[in-house]
Amino acid sequence: MLTANSLTLWQFVSSLPMMLAGRRHHRAALQRELARLFAVSETRIMLFDSGRAALAALLAAHGVQQGDEVIVPAFTCVVVPNQVPPLGATLRFVDIAEDGLNFGWATLAAAISPATRVVIVPHNFGVACEVPTWLRERYRHVRFVDDGAHGFGSRCDGQLLGTYHDGAFFSFEYSKNISGGIGGFALLPAGMSLPQPELPELGCADEWRLLATLKSHLLAARWPLLGRISMALTRRLGLVYRSADAEVHEGMPHRARALPLLSSVLIRRQLARLDSVMAHKAALVARYRAALAALPQLQQWQAPADTHWVRYPFALPQRVVDKAALARRLSQASGLTIGVWFDDVIHPAGSWRHGYVAGSAPHGEALAATVLNLPLNIAIAVDAALEQKLARLVAALTLYLEGEA
Repeated sequence: MLTANSLTLWQFVSSLPMMLAGRRHHRAALQRELARLFAVSETRIMLFDSGRAALAALLAAHGVQQGDEVIVPAFTCVVVPNQVPPLGATLRFVDIAEDGLNFGWATLAAAISPATRVVIVPHNFGVACEVPTWLRERYRHVRFVDDGAHGFGSRCDGQLLGTYHDGAFFSFEYSKNISGGIGGFALLPAGMSLPQPELPELGCADEWRLLATLKSHLLAARWPLLGRISMALTRRLGLVYRSADAEVHEGMPHRARALPLLSSVLIRRQLARLDSVMAHKAALVARYRAALAALPQLQQWQAPADTHWVRYPFALPQRVVDKAALARRLSQASGLTIGVWFDDVIHPAGSWRHGYVAGSAPHGEALAATVLNLPLNIAIAVDAALEQKLARLVAALTLYLEGEA
């Protein structure tokens, strides 16, 4: 999977000397720059080492406690529901819309109860949406918190994702729109401000792991074979930085830490080029959309022009038994890195399910069984080579669909 979507190898290398300015300098500068982008007070920006830590802070800020219910979409990553049980609250999974990527508002409204304290609003793949006014007015006791992990920079009716509900959390992890390797932040709702918490720093060994892992991702974006070799060596040396197994397989919450120095510098470099990066990705999306239109059996989703897609999704007409194997076949045939996000209603498949009952979210399950995605990375040029790869992808998909017919 191509990651570090908006980060160049040159930005990575040239950022290393900038780290000499120190953690406090770069974190304070990043906080100012994010506040300027979102047109909010700096006190509403809280930096963390991950988006999930930012979510935990928002849930606590909204007073989630024992006896409360938190609604989570049944098409999400396991680290999102992981943050709810430690607060003593109850998780409730609600299905996404039929043929959609996010909630259906009537279904969500029917699921809200007097005990519901917070609803986590998804913006999957970066497609921003706004909770209807009628729903918010009907349930004034509920706080709607945006999961902006997929859509940093996306807009809904011209307004930045994260600025129109009751706070939002964003991720700067390897695979997200803007990458610091790791990192995230909470955007507090209007009228709320909290001091930046004193958090433990990332250890020196983990900083080196982060650097080594991110370097391998960046090499893979330009030179896939070299990237695979680099990642294999990094793994052999025990230098891969990744989520703890306990988070994925045991549902453990994440222990919040401070945003690392390296991440702070890298995020700032990408923020400075956000407009041009989004324009490049929009051009990629236009080519993907046009190419896949040759196969009307595939499902594509409409979205505002100022959507910052994290990956470009498309869905097959029928469920796939082994989606990962199909993605590998399509990748080999086309030369494009085809992804499987999400492979379950609680991604990844086989992760801690928090009591989810199979069959209770048929639309989310259907999407997880059919959706694939194309990479959106500034290392991918919009040129004749891309057109050839897309032609090969369409040919491979045609053969697959004919074989399934």
